[in-house]
Amino acid sequence: MLKILKLITFTLLSMSVLAESIESINKGKHIEISGFDCADKSTHMIEWLGLGTDYRSFVVKDVERELYNQQPGSQLLKLECTGEPELLTGALPQDGVEAKAILMRFSVTFPLKATVNLSGTIWVLSIDQNYYAENLNLLTDRKLTKKFTVKGSSKQ
Repeated sequence: MLKILKLITFTLLSMSVLAESIESINKGKHIEISGFDCADKSTHMIEWLGLGTDYRSFVVKDVERELYNQQPGSQLLKLECTGEPELLTGALPQDGVEAKAILMRFSVTFPLKATVNLSGTIWVLSIDQNYYAENLNLLTDRKLTKKFTVKGSSKQ
């Protein structure tokens, strides 16, 4: 019996270590997040967006804002990054040499699965959250566009 209790305790502690949470923009609520570690190796590029280094936080907050604007009263419960983000760059060769290029554009798309409570009904959404930064070669007039795309949904 003692071995079973130790196993249960170990399992519960292991699960709590694996699950991260971020405070919701809805006061007193938290959102479970997972899978975002697959983008850690690209943090140096994600910083080009100008939103800081904590991409987990800004992705969650942007998804929340979009969801709550579209469905007031909803609550994001869980957000999972389901794969490596898609990274695209655009550069202008300098002096006609591609090895000496100036970064002009950068795009990153996070493939996400969101679990949302909407008036007591749980929905799972497949989402692409995209960020497109342009004019990165300029000190002023930089532009950032955010695009939230729901690719699919299912009622739980």
